[in-house]
Amino acid sequence: MVGRHLAARVPFLYWPVPVNPAPYGGARVIDGYTVLSWDAEFGRLSFVYPPLMGGWVSLNELAADVVSDAAAIVVLRPDWRVSKGPNLDALDLAEPYGPYRVLWEDLARVLGMPVPYWPINMRNPQEMLRWRPGIETVCAQAQHELNAGPLFQLAAAYSDDHPTSRTLRELAHIIVHRAFVEADRNLEYWSDYERPVARDVVFAAKPLPMPDPHENPLPQDVRESGWAEVFQREDTLAEQCVSAALQWNGGKHFPFSGVVHLEPEDEGSAVRVEWTSRLVDAPRDARYRVLSSRLEGRALQDPWTGLPVIGLADKAMIAAVPKHLPTVSPLHSIVLDGSVWIRTEDGQLFLAPAQWDGGNTWGYSGTGPTILAHLLDQLLGDISAPAPSTEVLGSSSATGLEALTETDFPHGTVITRQQLEEARNARSRAGGT
Repeated sequence: MVGRHLAARVPFLYWPVPVNPAPYGGARVIDGYTVLSWDAEFGRLSFVYPPLMGGWVSLNELAADVVSDAAAIVVLRPDWRVSKGPNLDALDLAEPYGPYRVLWEDLARVLGMPVPYWPINMRNPQEMLRWRPGIETVCAQAQHELNAGPLFQLAAAYSDDHPTSRTLRELAHIIVHRAFVEADRNLEYWSDYERPVARDVVFAAKPLPMPDPHENPLPQDVRESGWAEVFQREDTLAEQCVSAALQWNGGKHFPFSGVVHLEPEDEGSAVRVEWTSRLVDAPRDARYRVLSSRLEGRALQDPWTGLPVIGLADKAMIAAVPKHLPTVSPLHSIVLDGSVWIRTEDGQLFLAPAQWDGGNTWGYSGTGPTILAHLLDQLLGDISAPAPSTEVLGSSSATGLEALTETDFPHGTVITRQQLEEARNARSRAGGT
């Protein structure tokens, strides 16, 4: 009784070393927080693991809303200190001192035993509930914050050698491998510390090794074919796979590169009216999840490219951008009107192609105009050439066209093939004199 009375005045840091290890009171999951508790001599001490995806909450809020039955709480922070391990904050609830910073050795001293530690990506509350003092380290699969389950599930709907199955399984393997790498690296950090780890910390889990899928990557054409099949599906599982790829790398391996927003005020432009007039209604399949996470708007399709378009109620449009143009007709001209448009000699009109990591703009010195210059340089030679990525930045192969694309042309400007070739050749001649 005396000890518990003193707990109201003695900060956790000064609790005495117990004669015997403090009895472990088990673990609970409260509002996503995993709370492990010990009944120490001066009262209950609770060690709190925040949710992996949760934001940081003040210790006073935790004390009031999550762990109100403890005499003191210690919370694992997301940051680290060199030679000290992951940071820990403590708070005494009966008479708050702090919050204040403590060390793992402080916590282990008060408990009379090493403290359990779960690496990042292995803090599964259900697994943590099973832990008991003295239990052996378990080997389990690390979990990434991005759920790879839908990718594996949809892959199972196809034969193993189908491009869609191969594409989805590759991305799923990349995700689970990244989780393993992060958990394994998290454990390696401890080996760099100056003091013996075994005295203060017991590793509750280690990650199941996962082979590196980057050693045998799929060809890009297989990936694009696989995603093309997913895009034609109208089930929610396909949408979840599309969302997972967007979260992972922005849809880097999709058959189209990204989206462009056509603003309502540009509705009357001649080039947009021409392009819009050929759009047709289409079933709302998984492609449209790339354009918008919401289900509003009219589902349309460009019949010349097969790419999706959403028409919104305010006359704005969201359109997919091609990676290359599906035509053999040579470039005739470009139109700078809201977006960059390409017209071919047979009269076809397209949104200018782009890669997922770069778009086409003009009128200033920067990335967008530089990428546009390199695109035009390629299209002058091969209209079906893939759009350049940001890897071209720093290259001097299209300097003549860069001077052109950096010009602040008014919207509605048409630049002919002859003008493009003259701009390219003029800088080439200047560079050779």
